[in-house]
Amino acid sequence: MSQYHTPVMVEEVLAGLQAAPGKRFIDATAGGGGHTRAIEKLGGTVLGIDTDPDATRVRGNFRDIESIAKEHGFSAVDGILFDLGVSSHQLDTPERGFSYRFEDAPLDLRMNQNEGMPAGELLQKISEQELYEILAAFGEEEHSRAIAALILRRRRVKPIATTGDLLHLIDKREAPQVFQALRIAVNDELNALKEGLRGAKNLISPGGRLVVISFHSLEDRIVKLFMKTDAWKLITKKPMVPSAREVYENKRARSAKLRIAEKL
Repeated sequence: MSQYHTPVMVEEVLAGLQAAPGKRFIDATAGGGGHTRAIEKLGGTVLGIDTDPDATRVRGNFRDIESIAKEHGFSAVDGILFDLGVSSHQLDTPERGFSYRFEDAPLDLRMNQNEGMPAGELLQKISEQELYEILAAFGEEEHSRAIAALILRRRRVKPIATTGDLLHLIDKREAPQVFQALRIAVNDELNALKEGLRGAKNLISPGGRLVVISFHSLEDRIVKLFMKTDAWKLITKKPMVPSAREVYENKRARSAKLRIAEKL
């Protein structure tokens, strides 16, 4: 297991991809390489991609998976994995701002800190209506309008620069939804996922497998609808979830949902 991140549902991923010697795969979210190494142990060849500069393998956003793969000679593959979760490394590194356990951390939330606008800066520039729409759509937070108004009032007095600045404005029960919404917005995650899935379809050979692990309903809905198109045969009619043992050993796996489809 990687110290960077404990990979989720490894056995299910290997079975879903039908990993075997001589096959070629892409790990679109390689992180610390946990899934990649598991595939390689079975004799598969893997192109690992990740947008995080701290991660291993090839640097890049999976929204560009098709061009990255072709650049590295992976124009036709036997399977592609997307693990859409935030890594343990990102959650446990205070300066990344992903976890509200660290109240003095900068409110960043970018997967790649060399690109885009950090969440704190976004909150200083965005309109109240735009913020409301982000919280409602990406966080599915019922108090989105009130939270947006509160943030706009606060920023007129003092910038919301740290995770603690934001936490002190909202109810702790709202924090998961608010941070999720901002993270999705800052990284344009849902559009990136849609583009990445389209690229994956063009790279997977007929009979090859697409395996996606999602961690919230917005991602899972996109994956579910994508796999229901006529390019795919559904292998999982309903998403697979981690075993009780895995959740006990790795609590960050508890919300994982895994879907598998085979290219026709």
